[in-house]
Amino acid sequence: MLKLKFIVFIICTSGLLSQAQTEEKFDVKLHKLKQQLQSANSASDFSKTAHIYIKLGDFFTQLELYSEAIKHYHAFKNIHKTKDTSLVYVENALSRINLNLKKYGDAKMHAHKSLEISETLKDYKGLANTHAILGSIAEKQSLYKEALNHQNKSLVIFKTLKDSTGLAVTNENIGSIYEDLNQFDLAYNYFKKAQRFSQSCTTNIQINIINNLGDAKSKTGHYQEAIVYTNQALKLAKLTNNTSEIESAYKDLARTYAELKDYEQAYNYLNNQNIVNRQALKRKNIEVVSTMEVFYAVKEKEAEVQLLNKQKQVTQVRQFIILIGAASIILVLIGGLIYWKKRRKHEKHILEYKQQLLQVDLDKKIAQEISLKREIDIKISSITNYSLNIAHKNKMLSDLSKTLSKLKDRNITLIKLKLKEIIKEIEFDLASQNEWTELMGYFTQIHPKFFDHINQIALAPLSASEIRLSMLLTLNLSSKEISNILHITPDSVRIARYRLRKKLPIDSKDDLLAFLLNL
Repeated sequence: MLKLKFIVFIICTSGLLSQAQTEEKFDVKLHKLKQQLQSANSASDFSKTAHIYIKLGDFFTQLELYSEAIKHYHAFKNIHKTKDTSLVYVENALSRINLNLKKYGDAKMHAHKSLEISETLKDYKGLANTHAILGSIAEKQSLYKEALNHQNKSLVIFKTLKDSTGLAVTNENIGSIYEDLNQFDLAYNYFKKAQRFSQSCTTNIQINIINNLGDAKSKTGHYQEAIVYTNQALKLAKLTNNTSEIESAYKDLARTYAELKDYEQAYNYLNNQNIVNRQALKRKNIEVVSTMEVFYAVKEKEAEVQLLNKQKQVTQVRQFIILIGAASIILVLIGGLIYWKKRRKHEKHILEYKQQLLQVDLDKKIAQEISLKREIDIKISSITNYSLNIAHKNKMLSDLSKTLSKLKDRNITLIKLKLKEIIKEIEFDLASQNEWTELMGYFTQIHPKFFDHINQIALAPLSASEIRLSMLLTLNLSSKEISNILHITPDSVRIARYRLRKKLPIDSKDDLLAFLLNL
């Protein structure tokens, strides 16, 4: 951990030192270029003025201030009307800027202009650079066949010119295309060729090529070789304080160690990458702010005389802007407050509406519950009345049967026979099961699972009379009412209850009726 902090400290310290030096160089260089431009304009030396615009374009391109760079390159084109190698250079520079901005149509337009001029002038180096740019544009658009065609044309020209830097960069570009096509072995071969030609190149080009070699090896599963290449690139990047390549190397090492299942190393390198990334981003922000400060400082120096003459006007404008700004802020705050109040009011209305809907829904459910309860009460009342009617009928039939039985001994033979027939019909009617079937149907509508449940929990099979008894008990009928319905004596009801209780899993202290009601 201490080693990691030390590395980060060195990177940050060296970065801040180089930043201070860079700011001074930028300030001096920009001021010098502006003085040269002013001198060339005063002398009406259009050729010199045009070339200073190129230098200013290159200066702002280096700082990634592309809008300023484009403005100065176009200023060159407005002055310099001759189609020469300078124009080829500027068109290629504009193409690269648009490529970085992902404006591929504009990038291609400038590249084709450069291609036409360089072919006319037989400017082979410019032609090779243009083909390389067109190849990069095609690669970004995933037009790999077209990209390879342009890069190979560039490669042939650089071979003819024996330009080692051009050969290194172009071979790297071709390797990158094959890497996009997942042809990693072929990509590695081109990266290897690029490394051979990169000995005389800048360190940054060498680092990028070595990083690509490591990446290609990692993607083909040669992780140890990949680690060697990436560590080599990391070492060079640290020597040159190239934070972008340091971050890239840490990222590649983390991914490679993750593939090797060495998650501790992977985490360490990933953590290093995050630290460097944060520091690089911070430094980059400082660089951008500092560069803008330098740029506007130069602008202020150029306009110092005009500002002195118009100080009063500028002050008034500033006051007006402040006034407008303050008014705008107040209006925004008022508008925000009004909007907030309206929103709160709207939310309150919505909440009230939702509460009303919930209340309506609750009232509806309560009404439904009351209706269902009323319907159940009506059905229970109907069943009870039906049961009592059965009991009344049975009693009446029973009394009638007894009366007729007494009459049979007091009349003549023919009357006896007739009375016997009446008795048989009455007793047949008493034994009829239709009313029981209808009664059980009513009961099932209220207690749909009662009979299935009682049969399941019963310790022994229940008879039809026991099923009927359990049903009548559940209807909360008295023993006398039950005896009338079943056409038996109250003592028989008591014995039947006792036998039913024995067949159910009920404790001797528990109430039979409560048990049945809980089924």
